[in-house]
Amino acid sequence: MLGQIQAEKRVRLLSSLVLSSPYLLNTKVALPGGRSSMNIYDPRKEEMVIPNQGMMTYPSRYIGSSRGWVGFINSNDPRSLYLTNMFNHKVISLPPMEPDCADNIIINMSLSSSPDDSCVVAIKFFGGRMCFCRPGDSAWTKTETSSKLLDCSSVLYSNRDSKFYLTTFRLVSKLHFTAIKFDASTYKPLGHQDFPEVTYYHKFDRLKLPDLLWSEFELLESCFHTEHLVESPTGEVFDIMWFIQFSHGTKAVHWKDHHKQLKKEEVVKKTKRFMVYREDEDCYTYDIGDLCIFLGQSTEAFCLQASMFPGLKPNSIYFAAANHSGVYDLATDVIHDLPLTNTPLMWLAPLSH
Repeated sequence: MLGQIQAEKRVRLLSSLVLSSPYLLNTKVALPGGRSSMNIYDPRKEEMVIPNQGMMTYPSRYIGSSRGWVGFINSNDPRSLYLTNMFNHKVISLPPMEPDCADNIIINMSLSSSPDDSCVVAIKFFGGRMCFCRPGDSAWTKTETSSKLLDCSSVLYSNRDSKFYLTTFRLVSKLHFTAIKFDASTYKPLGHQDFPEVTYYHKFDRLKLPDLLWSEFELLESCFHTEHLVESPTGEVFDIMWFIQFSHGTKAVHWKDHHKQLKKEEVVKKTKRFMVYREDEDCYTYDIGDLCIFLGQSTEAFCLQASMFPGLKPNSIYFAAANHSGVYDLATDVIHDLPLTNTPLMWLAPLSH
């Protein structure tokens, strides 16, 4: 009985949400009739939120979030694409996806500003393709490169520089992560000079690894790693390396070999650590002060000042992945697990962000 009362205290109704606050969205909750709803987790109060049943209950597939807005595709029409404010039900129609894009894997979505303004929507696909539009356009503008360096790269819009930045492939050695540059001139949306420039962030060409024992380096080398850029409220850019460890039982497995002679359900994937690099420094940092960073699949990374959002933990990374979500303390390398582990998950930035 006591446990039930405590659980009820940690759940509240959607109507009590503070819109200028970050939330973790579980976008795969089945409803009768093939509809979809959602669960919301409030990281400030560390509690679940009961969603309004009239909220996003039509068949849909969520593709990403940026600036608190969510992109989704109507499951009954795979080419249809929309932006929505999850809290006031506002929906903005975007141009239909062309057939050669509709079936591609979407890495993430980035908005240059709130859709209430004249924003540019950028979608990064697996591979070298990106699509751009403004709400109200009749078609998407596509650009593509054959370079494999950008297969898994994500896109971030910089308010400070008024540009879209892409991460790029890195070679890993015992001392450095070295960026492999791509020709950004081939990646500009042709014929649309009013679209922001697309390039990679050159200030992080070479990232120095911390001093590691050889065994520690071998463990990190066996992890799958992704790279993410994020811009702080004051315009400082951070580069984050996210290491995910694959294991079978108690044994670590190299991410390239996890599919060999192992059943998919027997392999566990969990975040091992993060490395954060400051702008204009070639080594990583343990201290980002009062800031906290939010990373997730299909989420455009964002950064908040923790003291402006009571309950958030400073000097931390809030991360959400299919098999593991948590809060990573940069000073101690300790992870506090979050209760949501379903897939897919995405962070919603404060709508005022």
